[in-house]
Amino acid sequence: MSFKPKIAVIRQLALGDVILTTPIVKQIFADYSGQCDIDVVTLKPEVFKHNPMVANILMANEPINFVGTYDKIINLDLAYEKYPKIHILEAYALYSHGSIQQIEDKKIDLYSGLEDQVSALKIINEKIQDDYLVIHMRRDTWPSRNLKPEVWKSIVDTLLAQTKLKIVQIGSSSEIAFDHDPRLVNLLGQLSLAELKEIISHSKLFFGIDSGTLHVASSTDTPIICLFTSAHHTLRMPLQRGPGAIFVPVAPRIGCYGCQSSFEPPITGVVCPMGDPFSPPCRDLFDMEDIIRAVQATHLHLA
Repeated sequence: MSFKPKIAVIRQLALGDVILTTPIVKQIFADYSGQCDIDVVTLKPEVFKHNPMVANILMANEPINFVGTYDKIINLDLAYEKYPKIHILEAYALYSHGSIQQIEDKKIDLYSGLEDQVSALKIINEKIQDDYLVIHMRRDTWPSRNLKPEVWKSIVDTLLAQTKLKIVQIGSSSEIAFDHDPRLVNLLGQLSLAELKEIISHSKLFFGIDSGTLHVASSTDTPIICLFTSAHHTLRMPLQRGPGAIFVPVAPRIGCYGCQSSFEPPITGVVCPMGDPFSPPCRDLFDMEDIIRAVQATHLHLA
C-alpha cells in the first residue's frame, strides 16, 4: 500500500485572503502528483466547496488534533501581513514553497457544482434578463475602503452613462445598492460564493474595490476594473488569468496611494496618517475621468 502524506493548509480569514490560498493548494497537489491528502483549516469553507484537490475542510473554530495527524503543516495566517511589500501570493509562497517561482499556476481556482450553475443561470434569466456588468460597493471595517455612498452613486451614474448594460449590485445585505434607475438590479445578500462566481463569469465586466469579490472575479476571465486605496494594486492584482483577460486598476489622485506597505508589519489594519483615521482622504479622491478611461479600456464604451 502506497504512502499518501497528509498536509494541512491553514488560513482562517478573510474571504479574499483565503481565496488567494487556492494556487498554493493546487501547487501542493501537483508536487505530489495528486498522491496526497490536503486538509484546509479555515473559517471560509465555501472557498473550497467542490475543490477536487481538497480532502477535508476543517473549521478553524473547532478543536483539531494536529499532533501526529499531519506530515506537513503550512500555516498562512499572518503570512502576507508580515511581508507587506510583496504580492499576497508571493508571501504565501515564501511559507509554502520558499519562492513564488515554485508556483507554476498562479490563477485562483473556485469551483462550482451543477446546482450552482443552474441556479445562477436561473437568476440571470429571471432577474437580470439582459447583458450586464457586476458591481460591488463594499462596506468594510477598513475606513480607506469605505467610499461614501455619494461617491459610489457618481460611479454608478458614470457606468449607466458609459454603457448600455444593466448593473447588477452584489455583496452582503448590509452593503450599498441604489434603485434610481430601471437598469439597476439589486442582488445583495442573495448569492452563495459559487453563484457569485457564475454570475460574474457570465457578465461583461466586474467593477469593485479591493475586497474578496475582486478575487472571486479573478477566478474568471471577465474584465475587471478595481479601485485601490491603502493597498497598492501591484500587491493585489490577479495573476496568470486567461489570455487577453483585462484588469484595469484605478487609484485615487493622492501621493500616498498604497501607504499600507509602509507600515510596520505585521499589518492587520491601517490608520491614516494624513487625516481623519475614520475618513481618510484617499477614499474621496477618485476622479470620474479616470473611471471613464477605465471603462473605455475594457471596450464597453457604447454611449
